[in-house]
Amino acid sequence: MKRAKRSGFTLVELLTVIAIIALLSALILGLAGNAQKKAARSKAEAEISQLESFVTDYQMKYGQVPQGNETVLKKALADEKHSLSNMLDPWGMSYRYEKSSKTTFYLWSTGGDAANPAGYLGNPQP
Repeated sequence: MKRAKRSGFTLVELLTVIAIIALLSALILGLAGNAQKKAARSKAEAEISQLESFVTDYQMKYGQVPQGNETVLKKALADEKHSLSNMLDPWGMSYRYEKSSKTTFYLWSTGGDAANPAGYLGNPQP
C-alpha cells in the first residue's frame, strides 16, 4: 500500500519561522522606542529654545525678564497668545522657569524624570 504524500510545513519549521519573526519584531520595536525618546528630547530642546526666545523678547519689550517662576511665565505666554502657553514638555511635565536677576533666568525640563538630574534639558537651575 502506498502512503499518501502530504504537503505542508512541519511543526519545527513553523516554530522556527515564528521565533525568527518574534526576534526581528523585538529588534524593530527596540529601535522604534529609541527613536521616540530621541524625538521627544529634540522636541523639548526646540521648545526650550522657543521659550528662551520669548523671554529674551519679553526682556527687550519690558526691560526685565518675567518675575518669579513658571506660573508667571505661563501667564506672560498666555497674555501674548504664545503657542507654548501650556508650558508642558513632551513628557507632560511643566517646563521649569526661575528668574535669577533682572536680566538672567533659568529655563529647563527634567526630561521626563524629575529624580534624575542628568536628564535635565536647557539651562537647569544651579
